[in-house]
Amino acid sequence: WQTLLTRLLDQHYSLTLNDTPFADERVIELHIEAGISLCDAVNFLVEKYALVRTDQPGFSACTRSQLINSIDILRARRATGLMTRDNYRTVNNITLGKYPEAK
Repeated sequence: WQTLLTRLLDQHYSLTLNDTPFADERVIELHIEAGISLCDAVNFLVEKYALVRTDQPGFSACTRSQLINSIDILRARRATGLMTRDNYRTVNNITLGKYPEAK
């Protein structure tokens, strides 16, 4: 979670992990134990603090969502090296909130 959060926050919102409650590892552990997906956790922050994505080009005719999605998670996994065969299923389950025994 920590690696992916760092990448997602920097890439999409120009934030560091220290700018969020996730700077505390225990907060991450509590989210994992509660079965909260990584996507839901980030999107909760986006909605709570009205974060604006900084990775999207200026204004357009259609309104773009500020939320992240599964494609953003997959891209972050690839960029951080967490897309390997050996750990694909484990990382996938953790990010989806289906692996509460992970720390």
